[in-house]
Amino acid sequence: MSADQIVNLVVAVLTGLAACIPLAVKLVQYVQKATQEKNWGTLLGLVVDLMEEAEEKFTDGATRKEWVMAMVQTSAEYINYPVDTQALSDMIDALCDMTKIVNPPAVEKLAEGSTTDAETEGGAGHDGDRAAE
Repeated sequence: MSADQIVNLVVAVLTGLAACIPLAVKLVQYVQKATQEKNWGTLLGLVVDLMEEAEEKFTDGATRKEWVMAMVQTSAEYINYPVDTQALSDMIDALCDMTKIVNPPAVEKLAEGSTTDAETEGGAGHDGDRAAE
């Protein structure tokens, strides 16, 4: 094998590597992204479980959120899973907003002219047993 053939072979191999390396990098990035997206549902489940636990442990909403974020970040670091803290914060806020819509606070609002339970069930001026008739 002559020196020219060796040089041509090295150039061909380097050209092939130069074309393959960016493709390999893109493939690795795609696999990492797909893995993260696949784990998003698992992360959501973890966040919901932690939010339930925080409801029992803390009375202040800001403390609950801080605790949940810290627990998620600690768990993510343990398994080398990168977490976007802003996205996590937004997700927690969205979940809290959703629970307020799904489970609204029990506030009774009476419309004008409506009756209260006391008026319809033996309240003011009515003893309920019709003995006065």
